[in-house]
Amino acid sequence: MFKILAFLVAVSSASLTWAQLDPNRVVATVNGEEIKAAEYYQRMEFLPGVGKRVGDRFAELPPGFMTLEQLITERLVLQLAKSKGCLPTDAEVQAEFERRRRDEPQLVERWTASGRTIPELLHDIRVNLAGFKLKTFGITITDQEVQDFYRRNPTLFTIEKRYRLRVIVVDTASRDKVDAALKAGRPFADVARESSLDLTKVEGGLVGVVPASRLNEASRKAVESVRIGQTTDWISTGDRHAKFLLEDVLPEQVLPLDARLKEDIRRRLMLDRGNVRNNVQREMTELRRKSRIDIRNPEFAEIYHRMIDSYLAQESAKAQGSKP
Repeated sequence: MFKILAFLVAVSSASLTWAQLDPNRVVATVNGEEIKAAEYYQRMEFLPGVGKRVGDRFAELPPGFMTLEQLITERLVLQLAKSKGCLPTDAEVQAEFERRRRDEPQLVERWTASGRTIPELLHDIRVNLAGFKLKTFGITITDQEVQDFYRRNPTLFTIEKRYRLRVIVVDTASRDKVDAALKAGRPFADVARESSLDLTKVEGGLVGVVPASRLNEASRKAVESVRIGQTTDWISTGDRHAKFLLEDVLPEQVLPLDARLKEDIRRRLMLDRGNVRNNVQREMTELRRKSRIDIRNPEFAEIYHRMIDSYLAQESAKAQGSKP
């Protein structure tokens, strides 16, 4: 059965938030012919062949229904949070918005570029924050607990040694040609663009920053044996041969326990403890059972009530099975 709380805390509902409903807005053009929002939304609502996994099978569900089910669930989450006295305040939503914008500087630009509005973003934040507060209702984590967790789990907060690399991958016949070009002083990136068989050739062989643990043993030993600015010997696998340029070495780094990391740890511990203490799934099930939900589209209404009836029956069977 579909997961009632799948979107809570970790998954944003942004992908199901429609942009401003201007029916004349042009969403695309095909050889100069416009596709307007009215046609787009109407087609999207009933697009066939779309759905999601329900239990152990794939259920074909109209996108319009999936969106409606998401919106209903959001309303129920906010209503449940209000009934428990933990509905996010405007100040809390604004603070979370600022935190997200700090972590993702392009957040607003990315959001509004798709036609979505800031009020829609704030609503999305409110729903997810309500889910977090329901999950962590009644949970308090002290500064000492945060510090103890940081101290006891050093590996969680240590970024391992990393290498910034470029690569050239060739067949056996091209090895000498590459070696000659590099010996003649040609830039590694130019030789990669010209001769490499790897997809990275379009960026001059740029692999980027790679943690040491992500390299296989042969590659790691080869990279460790050279200095910054030098190239490795050829590393061979079958008829393919790779040569790396070591551009930089980033040493192991322990993340400082600053205010940002403290907040991340606090939230993690709150969720861990809340998953044990608070059964939000059961609370949502009861709320769905008691709620009056009137869907005006007969087709969507039938699908929704059939799914809810099936879900509630399964939950009742689980509850009965768990009783001694």
